[in-house]
Amino acid sequence: MKKTLAFISFWPFPEDLLAKIKAAAPEYKLLDLSKEYTDAQLTDVEIIFGNVDPKIINKTPNLKWIHTETSGVEGYLNLPENILLTNSSGTYGISIAEHMLNFTLMLLRNSPGYVHQQREHIWETTYSARNLYNCNVLVIGMGDIGGRYAYICHTMGANVNGVVRTTRKAKPQYVNKLYTTDQLNEAIKDADIIALALPGTDETAGILSREVLSATKKGTFIINIGRGSAIDQIALIELLQNGHLGGAALDVTTPEPLPSSNPLWDMPNVIITPHISYGGRDNTSGLVIDRFTRYLADYQNGRPFERVVDRKIGY
Repeated sequence: MKKTLAFISFWPFPEDLLAKIKAAAPEYKLLDLSKEYTDAQLTDVEIIFGNVDPKIINKTPNLKWIHTETSGVEGYLNLPENILLTNSSGTYGISIAEHMLNFTLMLLRNSPGYVHQQREHIWETTYSARNLYNCNVLVIGMGDIGGRYAYICHTMGANVNGVVRTTRKAKPQYVNKLYTTDQLNEAIKDADIIALALPGTDETAGILSREVLSATKKGTFIINIGRGSAIDQIALIELLQNGHLGGAALDVTTPEPLPSSNPLWDMPNVIITPHISYGGRDNTSGLVIDRFTRYLADYQNGRPFERVVDRKIGY
């Protein structure tokens, strides 16, 4: 009997990408978890691609490996140790860094304020436009996503610093200085823009606390595309309302979806997108499938994966 590879995706699989999976796993039956299936079919599942409901995993006694479509793996860290866990980290940098750049330019050019004026039919110059050139950008989280955003900002003339979890031997040429998280108070003091590209872990929760946010210089912009839990959202709202912070652009919030009554929705210096910075099928999905099929070849040939999730640190 053929073993089964089950899959599910945020978006419908284009035939060319589905064909890549079929070609990479000729000895496996494919089971589309977005369509109807039975518990009996789950019994033969050995591999799962995608972010499945953990309840499904409990019905897969022969499961050996899960590869998530996302970089984040918060829902899968408590899996039995005999189940391999890999993710799609390294495939989202292009799309999310572009989203962050879009956020950055919109904040610097007061686009949210002008959109608000447009709704009210107001023609008025705010004289608040700023350039990214010579701007001080601090990127917290210098992985694939944060690193790519830092590089883009550098190429546009910004002064870029980064914050990392632990000391690195080598500093990227596009970063002026690397700080560690225990140096955060020093790192933020001159930042015009603070951009977060962090996974959701116990270590990153509340990293932008009330104390840290209050210690930023007046007019600082906050960008977050990682996890809403990284920011004290109540403090963020208060510091936006009292004018200490210049604005914020959030692709992630606490909770999600953001309740319609939350004051962030109506602030003229805030941009909110519904956790969609990862992009779509133009590039991102192809990169994700390329990563998975490469890992799939390693799995079938008994080779170690390029990287497995470290469940202690959460990514």
